[in-house]
Amino acid sequence: MSLSWHDPDKETIEQALRRFPAESGMCAPLARVVLSVARPIDAAATGLQVKPKTPARYILPKHPRVSVWYSHTLVRTREHHVDALTGAGGCEHDIYLQTHWNYPEALRLNSVDVNTVDAGVQHAEE
Repeated sequence: MSLSWHDPDKETIEQALRRFPAESGMCAPLARVVLSVARPIDAAATGLQVKPKTPARYILPKHPRVSVWYSHTLVRTREHHVDALTGAGGCEHDIYLQTHWNYPEALRLNSVDVNTVDAGVQHAEE
């Protein structure tokens, strides 16, 4: 079941997804937009980062137009993770890694402040 956003909120996220699609590698600016929309609805919404459990150079999303990333930033809200891989509808927490990543057993999700990740990259609103 996908995440239900109010129409204006969903449009804000979809605009950000068009500006920062998965193949752009601009996951942090997208996460900042998603979190800014999610926080008023869910005060517990938070940023997460996908990284390898052990020292490794890359993580491998299943997305057909993305080869490798060093890490990936996303947002956890309610029962879903939301990013460019999931779209605005998100993906349930318990199946996110298996659904969107190769070698999910080798990955971990850490809490992160999305405003400090790639801080030099402009916010989508600017």
